[in-house]
Amino acid sequence: MNKDPRNRRVVAVSDSDPGVAKYIEQMHLSGEAPATSLVTRVIETGTGVLLPNVPYEEFVRTLGPDVSAYLGTNPPPLVTPVPYVGVLVVPIRSRGAAVGTLGLLERPTLTPLTENDVRWVQVIADRVGLAIENAQFYVDAVSRLERLTALRSVGLVMTGSSDLHLILRVILDQVTAGLSVDAADVLLLDECDRTLRLVASTGFHSTSIPDYRQPVDEVLPGRDLLIRRIETFTTLGAFSQFRRRTLFAREGFRAYGAAPFIARGKLTGVLEVFHRSQLEPDQEWLEFLDALASDAAIAIDNAAMFDKLMRLGPNPSPKGTAPPPDLSRLEMEILGFLVEGLPNRFIAAKVHLSQNTIKFHVHQLLQKLGARNRTELARKATREGWL
Repeated sequence: MNKDPRNRRVVAVSDSDPGVAKYIEQMHLSGEAPATSLVTRVIETGTGVLLPNVPYEEFVRTLGPDVSAYLGTNPPPLVTPVPYVGVLVVPIRSRGAAVGTLGLLERPTLTPLTENDVRWVQVIADRVGLAIENAQFYVDAVSRLERLTALRSVGLVMTGSSDLHLILRVILDQVTAGLSVDAADVLLLDECDRTLRLVASTGFHSTSIPDYRQPVDEVLPGRDLLIRRIETFTTLGAFSQFRRRTLFAREGFRAYGAAPFIARGKLTGVLEVFHRSQLEPDQEWLEFLDALASDAAIAIDNAAMFDKLMRLGPNPSPKGTAPPPDLSRLEMEILGFLVEGLPNRFIAAKVHLSQNTIKFHVHQLLQKLGARNRTELARKATREGWL
C-alpha cells in the first residue's frame, strides 16, 4: 500500500511461469479487479492466512466477486488446469501497522505448506517492512528538502524581481519538479466576464494552449470555489470540464488538480496541474501545491497593487502638506526622528537633550496629535504628509 491505503501496487514473480506473474500484475493495473478480500483481511487483522490445499474454484471465490468476474472474463494463461492450490499470505508490517502482504501461491505438491512456512515467510515479510520503512524515511527526507529549496527559490525571485511573468515561470517550474507532474498552468480571473484566462503554462505538447478561457464555475464549481480540487479519471467521459476534453485527449492527461489563488479574501486565479497517469497525492504533496498557490497569489496581488500605483503617477500629491498645528520647531524635529524609528536615547543625542526631556516631548506629541503610541504617531505623520 502507499500512504493512501486506497492505492495499492501488486508485484508478482514466478520463475517457473513468468506469464502468470505478468498476468497478475496486469489484472491489478487494469483497475477492474481491486485488492482481493483475502489480502484485505490480512491487512485489516494483521494475521496471516494459510490454505495448504484448497480447490481452485473455492480459492477463486475467496478473492471476492470483482476478482472472480475478472478471472471469468480474462482467464489466466494456465497450460494445464489446476485442481488445487496452496496459499500463504502474511502481513508486511511497518511503523506498527500492516502496509501490505507477502504471499505464496503454489500448485499441489507432496509437501504442502505448513505453519512453519507461515513463520518463515513472516520473518521475510518483517524484513521487507523494515526495508520499506527505511526507504520511505529517505524518500520523505529528500522530498521535503527539495520542496523547501523550491519554496526558497520562489521567495528569492519574488523579493528580487517585479516581473510577474518571470515569477510565474519559476513557480511553474517548481510545480512540475516538486509535484512530479507533466504540465501546469496559471489562470487569472478577468472581473469583467468572470472567466479565467491563461497567462503562463509549461509541459504542454499543443501549441494552441495560450488561446483558451475557462468559466470560473467549471474550474472550481459552486461551493468549491475557494477549495483545492484534485481529480483522477480513467475515461474523458468522467471528466467534468467538457470544454477541454479535446485538449485533454490530445495531451493524454489522466489526472488533474486545481488550487485557487486567494488574495484579500477574494479569488484572483487558479494554479492547475496535469498528469498523464494516475496521481496519488499525499498530504505533503497537497500542502506543497497549496504553498505554491499562495506564493503565486501574493505575487499576483503585489503586481496588481504596483500597477495601480503606476497608473496614479510617479509622484502623487499627498492629501495634506500643511504642518500640524501648535508644533514647535523642536517638536517637528523630534517627530521626524520618531518617523525614522529612532529610540529616545538616539534622539536625545541628536538634539542634545536628556532622555527624560525627550520622553516628555514624545508624550506631548502623542496628546496633541491624538495617537495612542509611537507607531501610530509615525504612521499618521507619514500618511498626512506633515514632514
